[in-house]
Amino acid sequence: MKKEVAEAIAELKAQGILVAVDPSGRHADVYIATAPNGEKYQFLAAGLLKLKAEEKLHLEGLQEIHLGKKKTPNL
Repeated sequence: MKKEVAEAIAELKAQGILVAVDPSGRHADVYIATAPNGEKYQFLAAGLLKLKAEEKLHLEGLQEIHLGKKKTPNL
């Protein structure tokens, strides 16, 4: 899985989207993507792989995940 995540991160980097591991260090599979305009998106490695599988590995796909998380109520 690490290889697939690294490939997805490289693909985003080629689009000008920087991706880093969550600096808090609490969760190893949490990533922060920074868009060229400075907006930040937090997502899990599984979400990144899902975007790649759905061919949505671009800024709009990251925004879609981000908005989907906001619409999910906390229980």
